[in-house]
Amino acid sequence: MICFADRAAESPLSDRNGTSAAQEPTQSMASFLSPPEASDALIAAAARESAGDFNGALDIYRALMTRDPEDFEARYRAGTAMMRKGDLEEAVTLLRQVVFTRPEHGPARANLGNALLLLGRYDQAREAFLAVLDFDRDNRNALYGLSTILIRSGRHAQAAPHARRLLKAMPESAAALTLDADAQAPLGNVAAAIAQYRHALRLDETYVPALKGLARILFRQARHEEALDAATHAVARGAADAEIMALLGSIHLAGERWSEAIEAFADAQELEPDNPEHPIQLSHACRKAGDLAGALSNARAAWELDADNRAAGNALGTALAAAGAGLQARSVLMAAGQRDRVPQGVWRDLDVLVPQLEKQAVERAQEAAERAERLLAERQQPTDQAPAAEELFTEPASNEIEQTGHAEGETGEEGETRRDPENLPLFPGM
Repeated sequence: MICFADRAAESPLSDRNGTSAAQEPTQSMASFLSPPEASDALIAAAARESAGDFNGALDIYRALMTRDPEDFEARYRAGTAMMRKGDLEEAVTLLRQVVFTRPEHGPARANLGNALLLLGRYDQAREAFLAVLDFDRDNRNALYGLSTILIRSGRHAQAAPHARRLLKAMPESAAALTLDADAQAPLGNVAAAIAQYRHALRLDETYVPALKGLARILFRQARHEEALDAATHAVARGAADAEIMALLGSIHLAGERWSEAIEAFADAQELEPDNPEHPIQLSHACRKAGDLAGALSNARAAWELDADNRAAGNALGTALAAAGAGLQARSVLMAAGQRDRVPQGVWRDLDVLVPQLEKQAVERAQEAAERAERLLAERQQPTDQAPAAEELFTEPASNEIEQTGHAEGETGEEGETRRDPENLPLFPGM
């Protein structure tokens, strides 16, 4: 989900407060300011903004502020242009100046909230939006911004009334429909939320927040193919952020498409390298795909990002068990998510085990490639030289399970039945 300020240049809720023009004016800035005519200059600046020329618009606003430091309309417009340009800190400074002197200036206060929201300063943004609603309880930007903050903070019940008021004012807005669905879905109104996401997409099939919301709720309903379709469309529309890539990875993981899941989680990790959830999911996907070295490395990386992350510790313990390192797995699982409780010997063992697993994986891949090449060559021989059937279907001894792991249902050296690591007791043998 994004806030309207993310799409301020085209959002129907963005409080532009300026006259737009189809084309950028051809007159020079000096023709507006000498002799100065503030209204003409503001019209020219608004036209430049509409054409995407934020620097040109800012030149005009700055000239107006230099000429008259009390021109708070120019100051407000300059702050708004800076926000749209992405200079959020400068935007906050200018908009605060307007609000300090003109506390009743609702558009300036609303855009101040938008800029603070984009900076992630939720508490300050919330105060700004609440102040706007004190003056104008139906202000659309403030309703959207406040609802967004409450939803991101997990306070969906508090967000719902504000989102519903916005939807009542804008019943055919894809953004308002999506926002209300985002608020309603966690409250148990799943069917209504799905209907609203779909309605939003009928109004605007390219609206990424609706695609993301729909994919998320369908995945939670275990409607994986529908979720995959929505998530794939979101990515195709340019929404390749960490959130959607992680969701796409989870959908592929649920569908047992291991390589696609690994690729999606790796993309999420690249986009958000400090989030331990991505390498945890990567570890799960690698283990499912049989890449035990990757499973171990990613779980360890996740735990290094967050030393108190129990899920990271469990992922590492599960990967160690899958690799046949039962004693090390037990030590990790006994740490109960506290990385500093793991004996140093485990890390030394891991430093040895991972390269061994990587080497074995390379060797198996090479053997498989050579075997496939040999079988292909044999099958292309004349019929009278065809190999015996048993030669085609008997795997060489090099393909046997390594001592570092056992296939599910196989019997180990002591005769016990090996099980999937996820089903192993926490403390084997106790």
